[in-house]
Amino acid sequence: MHPAEVASAIRGASLGWILLAELFYVAFILTRGWRWLVILRASAPRTSLADATAVTGIGFALNSVSPFKLGELLRIGAIAPRAGIGVGEAGATVVVERVLDVLALLVIAVGAAAVSGAGANSFGLWSGVVAIAAVSIVIGVVAYLMVSYPEPTLIVIDRLAKYLPHRLGAFVDRFAESVLKGFALLRSPGRLTIAGLLSVVVWLCIVGGLIAYFRALSPQLAVPTLVLACTIFIISQAISITPGSVGTYEGFFVLVLSTFGARPAALIAAVAVLSHVGNIVVLLLGGAAGALWLRVSRLSLPVGAERPVAGEHRA
Repeated sequence: MHPAEVASAIRGASLGWILLAELFYVAFILTRGWRWLVILRASAPRTSLADATAVTGIGFALNSVSPFKLGELLRIGAIAPRAGIGVGEAGATVVVERVLDVLALLVIAVGAAAVSGAGANSFGLWSGVVAIAAVSIVIGVVAYLMVSYPEPTLIVIDRLAKYLPHRLGAFVDRFAESVLKGFALLRSPGRLTIAGLLSVVVWLCIVGGLIAYFRALSPQLAVPTLVLACTIFIISQAISITPGSVGTYEGFFVLVLSTFGARPAALIAAVAVLSHVGNIVVLLLGGAAGALWLRVSRLSLPVGAERPVAGEHRA
């Protein structure tokens, strides 16, 4: 496709649809912050909605411009002192988030395929979706078993840690305890249900944003088919290997939407570029707002690998 064709298609975009898409992306940040609060409060009740949402905004702002989702590391380090937990516990909540993300996307994809009947048109794309979902389910099951049987888990970890240098082994033991605390949501059916429902809403916001951007340029494809195509595209972005997913975002978008019958390629590329830029703009603004909040409500607490436990003495 020629760049001039892509630019020409972008110039014909509907401003109303673009504004609607941006609102969907804002809703994504707010809803994701709310869901993280539900997960965090299972073990850290002092966490505030403002902190969870602000750190979410900052983390996804970094994700939007960096490779390998580095914003997740920033989120873990930033929320730990504000929630009064260790980085192991904070990291475990992010793992729970990611597992719920994939499962929610799988639910949306299966539902959209059933309604649209377009699942058969996606050919080999489903194999990748199923593989990612299977890995997420395995991680979720392992985490559930660990938190359901904490004593045997810690005994196994302690035995393995004995093969390490003393200080490193002691750190591994404490870190493992902290991680188990972060999986506390898995022991609360009520909270887990709420987090699961919010996960579906979180990703429907992104799907809605992508559909709005698509409609800003083209009336092609029925809504259920667009939901399925956009969901499979989102799953394809689970791992980012380029800064801000530049290139891979556009490439997969054209590949997936073309598979479902969207034409021509230049038009689909225009939707990809427009939605990618719009997404980055909202996430950067959300990150700026989050950073401002953290600056206004500063904390001087240190970040540790574990949460201190009153009256507990460690070697």
